Amino acid sequence: MLYRLRLPLLLLSLLSLALSGMARASQQIALPEIGQSGGAIVTPEEERRTGEAVMRSIRRAGGILDDPLVNDYLNHLSYRLVSNSDTQHPQFEFFMINDRVINAFALPGGYIGVNYGLLLATNSESELASVLAHEIAHVTQRHHARAYEFSEGSNIPVLAAMIAAMILGAQSGQGAEVGQAALTAISAGSIQSQINFTRANEKEADYIGIQLLADSGFDPISMAAFFQKLDKESRLYGPQAPEFLRTHPVNESRIADATNRAEQMRRTNTPNPKNYYLIRARLQVITASDKKVVRDGFAKTLKSGRYLDRDAELYGYALSLIATGEFAQARKILNGLLKTDPNRIAYLLERARLESNANQHQQAIKHFKQALANYPGNGPLTLAYTKALLRAGKAKEAREIITEYQRHNPSDPNFYKLLAEAEADLGNSANTHVAMGEYYYRIGQTHQAIDQLSLALQNKSLDFYNTSRIEARLSEFKEEIALLQQGMQ
Repeated sequence: MLYRLRLPLLLLSLLSLALSGMARASQQIALPEIGQSGGAIVTPEEERRTGEAVMRSIRRAGGILDDPLVNDYLNHLSYRLVSNSDTQHPQFEFFMINDRVINAFALPGGYIGVNYGLLLATNSESELASVLAHEIAHVTQRHHARAYEFSEGSNIPVLAAMIAAMILGAQSGQGAEVGQAALTAISAGSIQSQINFTRANEKEADYIGIQLLADSGFDPISMAAFFQKLDKESRLYGPQAPEFLRTHPVNESRIADATNRAEQMRRTNTPNPKNYYLIRARLQVITASDKKVVRDGFAKTLKSGRYLDRDAELYGYALSLIATGEFAQARKILNGLLKTDPNRIAYLLERARLESNANQHQQAIKHFKQALANYPGNGPLTLAYTKALLRAGKAKEAREIITEYQRHNPSDPNFYKLLAEAEADLGNSANTHVAMGEYYYRIGQTHQAIDQLSLALQNKSLDFYNTSRIEARLSEFKEEIALLQQGMQ
């Protein structure tokens, strides 16, 4: 009962704040830190559920850059850091935000978001790792928890005003205007006390993050170097400072502290791995509004010879050629890359996807099987392979692969959507609605999820077990809606 009483407000505040960030004209993701104290008020399980709810909210707003290969790279890099931390946190999830603005943030429960613009702003993998290490430290030190405990005291009016502003903004469609009007009514003294508290968190996250960098084989000086670079840019562009600096205030003292801390540790000069450059090139293509422009950009760079990594430039060029339908030239480039680096997942994946997009289904399936033989269970390959099977009319085989993958990866909404497509192709109406219900729930569309499960229950062929299972899940969805409505009241 205690959980039900306190979670709605926490959920509502975080969901509202997330939606507000999505509604801004600049599409900047800049969530404040809200949580609770060391388990005294809200448990780690509740934190996790809160973070999960915010994730669904961000998905609903279309903020996730849902590229499996990018997310796979981000999570592998991040877990290299997590594995060297002393955290007892059972689970982390890292995701990329579809926003060129330079920013990153941590949510309760171990969810950490990075705008793709931040990755493109880095010059090394160590710089990217420094931001991830900083955000990981926010989670391991439960700064969300501390911030929420603090708000229970003198800062409750600030929190209340923010919640009100976001609710009004979301409901009226005038988020910026309504939010600003509400926030201007808050006393300057209360705001300053929250800022000071946050700065203490930032310093602690810097300290622990630098240690994480060193322990994980990255250059510990990279955090101070990246902060200094962003600070210099902010001075040049004035009010157009990187969003990261607004949510993570940097001054000379903080940079100096980070530098001094790093200099006490062992320095490393590890070259950037190939995947770092490949992901940068991939992001340039998949986030480009005009694929022909980015294609011509890669062609020009390759001709000039002014690049950091030739293979990455060729890879980006091949991706842009696929995007513009120039399959023959893209195939030639990818085959050339595979000759010198035959086991690179990025190349294997794209060659197989190319054949599927060109409607060469048998060839695509052959390539996917070969790649998965070397990398069984790989997420990006499995997802793309499933799509290729569905495109080739092999729904039964696709369903088997999806079902097996979901046993180990139950939170990925993409697979539920593919499962629904497979079930529909096989004529299984009830299963189609159940899978779509799970998909809608994971992207924050809980009302639509309820509709889908309700449709599934109308199927007269359901046995008692499946009927009970669907009814139980439907009750969970309805309870969540009721909790949120209770919080709003």
